Parts: sequence; C-alpha cells; structure tokens
Amino acid sequence: VCMSEQIAFINVRPLLLRVPLVVAAAAALLAAWCGVRWLVGNTMAESARDFETGESAVRLAPDDPYARLQLARLRRVSLLPEELPEALRQYERAAALAPNDYLIWTELGRARASAGDAEGGIRALRRATELAPSYAQPRWHLGNVLLRAGRVDEAFAELRRAADADSNLRPQVFNLAWQVYDRDVRRVVASIGDTPTARAQLATVVVGRGLLDEALALWAGLSAEEKRANRGGAGEMLVKALFAKKLYRAASQVLSEAGDEGAAEGAVGNGGFESDIAPAGKKYFGWQVVPPDGVQVAVDPRVKHGGARSLRLSFNVPTHVDFKGVLQLVTVEPETRYRLGFVARTENLKSASTPVVEVLDGASGAALGASAPLAAETSAEWQQGAAEFTTPQGAQAVMIRLSRAPCPDSACPIFGKVWYDDFDLQRVGGQRVAR
Repeated sequence: VCMSEQIAFINVRPLLLRVPLVVAAAAALLAAWCGVRWLVGNTMAESARDFETGESAVRLAPDDPYARLQLARLRRVSLLPEELPEALRQYERAAALAPNDYLIWTELGRARASAGDAEGGIRALRRATELAPSYAQPRWHLGNVLLRAGRVDEAFAELRRAADADSNLRPQVFNLAWQVYDRDVRRVVASIGDTPTARAQLATVVVGRGLLDEALALWAGLSAEEKRANRGGAGEMLVKALFAKKLYRAASQVLSEAGDEGAAEGAVGNGGFESDIAPAGKKYFGWQVVPPDGVQVAVDPRVKHGGARSLRLSFNVPTHVDFKGVLQLVTVEPETRYRLGFVARTENLKSASTPVVEVLDGASGAALGASAPLAAETSAEWQQGAAEFTTPQGAQAVMIRLSRAPCPDSACPIFGKVWYDDFDLQRVGGQRVAR
C-alpha cells in the first residue's frame, strides 16, 4: 500500500492580530473598572456622614484626594482625641495626592495646629497662602494660629490681609486686636491697617462698645468724601449712639458731615416746608409728623407766604384731641437767648383751645417758651408769631412743637384750618446769657 505524504498548514496570522485587541480590550475594561471605582468612591465620599462610609470611599478610590479629605474631616469633627492622629494621616495623604490644592493645605494646617504642632500648622497654612494669595480663608486661619503661637505682629499682618480680601472678617479682626492691645485704639488701628475703610468699620465696633470719644476721633480722621461714603454705616451707628446719650450737637455735626442737609446746627430745618415731611422716627432732625385722629397734616402748594409751599393743619374734632403732632429737634447753644419766628393764617378756626408753637428742652422736655394762641377766626392775611426762650445750662437742643393751648374743660372741640410758614430761629442780640 502506498501512502502519500500530506503536509498541513495552520494560518496563525488572525490569532496574532487578535492578541493586541484582547490586550487593549482588557486594558479598557481595567480602566473602566478603575474609573467606576473612582466615581463610586468619590460619590460615596460626598455623601459620607460616618467613618464606615468614608473608609469605604477611600478603599474604592485610594488615590482620590477628595475621598481622603472627607474621611479626615469626619474623624476630625468627631472631637474624639483618638481620631485626630488618623485624621492627620488622611490629611497628609490628601496633600500628597493634591499638592496644589490650597483647601487641603488649609485644613491640614488647622489639624496640625489642633494636634499641638503649631509650627507644622504654620508651614501648611503658609503653603495654602502661596497657592491662593488673594483668598481670605487661608490667611485668616494662618493669622489665628500665629496669634495662638504668640507671634502677634505676624498674626495681624495675615489677619489684615484676610480682612482686605473679605471685609466681613474685619469686625472679628477688630475684636481680636481690641483684646490683644487692651483697648488701645492707636495700636488697634495700626494692627488692622490705617485705611479709610478700616477706620470707618472700626468706628462701628468702638461705638458698639460705648466708646463715643474714640469713635468720634476715628470719624474725624476721615475725609469729607469718606464721611459721606460711610453715612449709612459708621455715620448712622455713631449718630444713633449719640442720640441715645442725648448728645444732639455732636450727632448734628456727624449728620451734617455725612451729607444730611437738614442737620445744620442752630437752624430750623425745612422752615419754609419746601421739602416733604417725614413720618415720625424716620429722621433725627427736621420736621416729623404724628397726626392724631381728626387732624390732617399736609404740605400745601396753593397757600404760601414765602417760597412755594406752606404747612396746613386741618381740624375736624367734635370732642377732644391733645394735638402735639408736628415737631422738630434743633441744636442750640446752652444759656443763650433765642427768638423763634414764624407766620400763620387761619380759616374758619373755631375752638376754645387754638394751636400754639411750643419750645421744649430737648433732653428733659421742660417747657422753655411758647407763642400766643392763634385767634379763633378767619385771617386771610399772614400774621407774625414768635416764641422767645432761654436755653438752660448744658442744653444740646430744643424741641419745636406745634400743639394746642390747654383746654378749659374736657370737652374741647376744634374745627377749621391753620397754615404755618417761614420758621426761623435767631439768637436775641447774638450773645449768650450772662451768668
């Protein structure tokens, strides 16, 4: 039997081509698996509220600095002393994984300082400030750690920069400086920066502590433009505090410097009623109105003596009303004789108790003088009226008030209209009263 020799050929080229594809597919699957693990770990870290979840997140994403940061935070905020070393380890690992993340370095610095390593904390926080030089948070924490380490000058240099970056921090810097420098305003100003903004904000802090002389000195150090710019902040707080102490002349000066034209010293504001009248409590100086039932108070453009308007009071009270509803505080000098002049006219005014203009001491409320009651009639012509008075010793201001003369009995109706205009306050002879 003759057997023929056969040769078999095997084509291996397709297999060799498949190997790279298989390797690439395996690498892709591995990368996808790692990516999924990282994504799951990162997501778990975001919602982690306990150690177990945080540790699971780190196991799934061991190279994710955010996962380690979250676990470090969880251990640090637990306030358990035994957790702090592990928190520090996680912070250190997070910083190694993300060496250019200022937030991680900030938290690492705080954790080191909390663990008693002040110098290590300072180094980490300085690294954070290098990474984010214009951010307030790293400098704020660095300043606090330096302050606790007794490095006061360095501390306030950083705290000042933090406050410059975030003005909301400045009151806290003031409070720290206030304690450290034992209420020495000069040193406090030097520590927080002698800028107009810093001075104005420091004035609000000083006012809150009841130190009006120091607050006034800080206010005086501002330029005219800076005072106007701080009218609603430091200016308002200072005026409010001065009013509470009944230091009306100083309050008037601050308001005037801040741009309030109705706060001129020794003058009736809006004496001709050319401007509107504010409701009571809305202004410190100038006319204010609290009209009782049955009395209407309005600025009248149709009837006027000088200028374009006057003040009209309309009475329709069949029983009794104790009218004291239009008033103004005016600063004056103590122990000085003044004359308050005005003009008035009436229409169908009927009452046994007609309106008068009273002058009261601004501090005590004591009566200083009053005009004669208006005649109960119609007077088409404007009539001159006046009230002379002498301010007491130490007087700061007087209250001008439109009211009624005392009623002869309990039933004291009043009807009709009254117009006032051109209020003017003058010294009598321009001299203080001789003592």
